[in-house]
Amino acid sequence: MALKFGAYLVTGSVGLLSDAAESLVNLVAAVVLTVAVGVAAAPPDYKHPYGHTKAEYLSSVLEAALIILAAGVIGLTAVRRLLEPQPLDQVGLGLSLAGVAAVVNGALALRLLHVVRRERSDALEANARHLVADVLTSVGTVLGVALVRLTGWLPLDPLVALVVAGNIVVTGVSVMRRSLSRLLDERLPEPEEARVIGEIEGVSGVLGYHRLRTRRSGSARFAEVDVFVDGDMRVEDAHEVAREVERRVRSAVDGLEMTVHIEPFEEGVRDVSRSPREEFPEED
Repeated sequence: MALKFGAYLVTGSVGLLSDAAESLVNLVAAVVLTVAVGVAAAPPDYKHPYGHTKAEYLSSVLEAALIILAAGVIGLTAVRRLLEPQPLDQVGLGLSLAGVAAVVNGALALRLLHVVRRERSDALEANARHLVADVLTSVGTVLGVALVRLTGWLPLDPLVALVVAGNIVVTGVSVMRRSLSRLLDERLPEPEEARVIGEIEGVSGVLGYHRLRTRRSGSARFAEVDVFVDGDMRVEDAHEVAREVERRVRSAVDGLEMTVHIEPFEEGVRDVSRSPREEFPEED
């Protein structure tokens, strides 16, 4: 952030200012993220028996809101500069500072993406995606300011800033939509649900299933399903069937907490398995 604001101060480029403003958002978001990840790591308690992992989504929503707010400020500044173009100073030094900042951000983004794959943290993923967008923005800004220097066409600088603002809005809306969807208990991806279904169908004693419900909560994942068993089966044996389903599903999908509800198989009533796609055929 210091490098980017330094680049703006030595050049006076509103394009570089827009890039620096996005880094300011990154800093605020990182502080919020640090707090959110700490809250999310807290174990379940009496008031929150499912844990605190959804705190990550609140962090992501706030980050998205800050991204969109920054885009608005950048756009307003760019329009003012477009109406009153100003020459740029020390462009070479400014571009050098911005280039170094882009390399630093790129290294951080790669590191975060590596951690995201290991920890399955939605908040870290949102932050990593924002940093990747920030790097692309920096590259575009540097090229735009370089063209201003080469062509001498001053309106190009605020136009670059407007393009940056538009890109930031797209990033912010994307992060916001994803975070809100998961905050509203978005189901797990279809490949993971397919593995769950495969394990359920592979358990001896299971005569069918329906009402498979899955959701994610930060790095935690939950699923529940109704399975059909022989109505004459002893309670103890039915319980063993449920335990085997839970055990196999947990082994197939890492970090998933599975809950099984037993129902008696009944011809014409509870005798047909229905996948989530079959229960919600109209959904994309």
